[in-house]
Amino acid sequence: MIIAFFLFAHSWLAYLDSSLSYIGLTTKDIVFRSDYTICDPYRFSIVDYLLNNPLESIDFVISVQDVFWNSSEQEMFRNLVDLYDLRVEEKEDGFKKALQESHKLITQAFNETPQGLGKIFEELTLFSPELTSSIEEDKENEKRGDSLVMFLKENGKKVDYSRLFTACSRLLVANQYHEAWFKKVKKRTQQINGVQGAILYYEQCDFGEIVVGDTGKNVYKKDFAVIIDLGGDDVYQFDVQRGKIHLLIDISGDDLYEGDNYSIACGNFGVSILIDGKGDDTYSAKNYSIGCGIFGVGILIDREGNDRYFGDTFTEGAGGFGIGIIKDEAGNDVYEGALRAQGFASTYGVGILGDRDGNDMYLILEKYTDEIRYLDHYLSLSQGFTAGFRPDLSAGIGIILEQSGNDYYLGDIFAQGSSYWYGIGAIVDDKGNDNYVAYQYVQGAGTHIAIGVLVDKQGNDNYVAKGVSQGCGHDLSLGLLYDIKGDDSYVAYDLSQGAGNANGVGILIDESGNDTYSVKKTHNTQGYGDSRREYGSIGVLLDIKGEDFFRSGTDKTLWKKGECGIGIDWE
Repeated sequence: MIIAFFLFAHSWLAYLDSSLSYIGLTTKDIVFRSDYTICDPYRFSIVDYLLNNPLESIDFVISVQDVFWNSSEQEMFRNLVDLYDLRVEEKEDGFKKALQESHKLITQAFNETPQGLGKIFEELTLFSPELTSSIEEDKENEKRGDSLVMFLKENGKKVDYSRLFTACSRLLVANQYHEAWFKKVKKRTQQINGVQGAILYYEQCDFGEIVVGDTGKNVYKKDFAVIIDLGGDDVYQFDVQRGKIHLLIDISGDDLYEGDNYSIACGNFGVSILIDGKGDDTYSAKNYSIGCGIFGVGILIDREGNDRYFGDTFTEGAGGFGIGIIKDEAGNDVYEGALRAQGFASTYGVGILGDRDGNDMYLILEKYTDEIRYLDHYLSLSQGFTAGFRPDLSAGIGIILEQSGNDYYLGDIFAQGSSYWYGIGAIVDDKGNDNYVAYQYVQGAGTHIAIGVLVDKQGNDNYVAKGVSQGCGHDLSLGLLYDIKGDDSYVAYDLSQGAGNANGVGILIDESGNDTYSVKKTHNTQGYGDSRREYGSIGVLLDIKGEDFFRSGTDKTLWKKGECGIGIDWE
């Protein structure tokens, strides 16, 4: 594993250790029982490591943020591949050679599997998107999904992921060389099937078709292997992309990208990379779309502009048995999804939504009713969230990485740095006055042997939730909310703000600022650890500096709740 992380000399560690001493514990006691571990072939080794060293979860997600924003795109991708304990084969090919090698590697990755590419795809489409709207407690959907889960368990690793990820690396290399290649080709203006508008160059290759559009408006209606467009307000209408390479580079313009299922930077049993340079762009599709990797890699990079992203399920930085990435570098952007979106990961998947700058909105629509818990609420499973198929298949790693801006996050059930069944879900937000609004299993919540983390570094932030939230660990899980600077407001109803439940660990740490902690139920919030199930749970609310208000205690005091629950205001 190349992503380097280690336990920094954080000041909060000493405060946490001192706080725990009041209830007869130390930071070394924050660990989960190894004899509860269930092995499956799709568990990331980092998940097992952090379950044994849970306080290093903060450093891990921050290190992912550092690699994501401070490395080249090739280096960033290589580091993510290291999470799979795999390596990509490094090779500097020219433009056409890299495309050919990428296509060859994808073919080898799937055609050599005993089941072949077609069978896996048929099994997935049979249950999509209905299966994705369920959590395992939904018994009816659980029965419908049994055959798919067993099929994935038996066949998922028959894909050659080393070749698949190397194919993506080669495609990123091709992007580096596209300008040099384009200067060498003999440009000619022509009309071709599948494009409205002027075309400068066209070529049929063994891996597909290459087309280069001029600086005017073009409409692309065909699944070309490579599109390079030099400018103009263009329209891209995508077919299903499956088992292929797909590289789209648009230099500038206010562009419209339209697709149905399995489209718009969707690595669907293949690799798809979309890079948009300048302009206020719109990306609109349905399921398995917009920076999605499903048995593949999908990467969407938007360099500049106020952009709009509209998807439904498994979208906007979503990965399952593969890697899905959105990297938006500037602009006031809107992300709209309905389910398993915005930094979501399923089994053996990595899903990352990174936004560098701007006042952004992350919206999860009220579409899929949560029939298990509340008929008037909706499943989100989004915004730095991951879920596995309990008890057979572990989850993955789903993260939102926000750099700056006054951002707004809206979700409902399972969202905003939350995780379910042997995975890691996280949000890391660097700067800005941010608003986090959701309902349950949210804002740094780990559920069923998992890790959920929300880190906000600077800004006057507002956190609003109902319960199992704001640093809550349930069932052998870690839920952690860590806010470093700013005058913050925390509002919840119950089982929140540093709450451990059913052998879980819940921690809320606020380092500085004049903060307000409001709750309805005081008996199981603000530093609460229940005593159920053998050895109980740990809950800590730790505020280090500032003039603060609490419902459970007063400023500059400590209070205890149960044998292993404590709230403390140090200054």
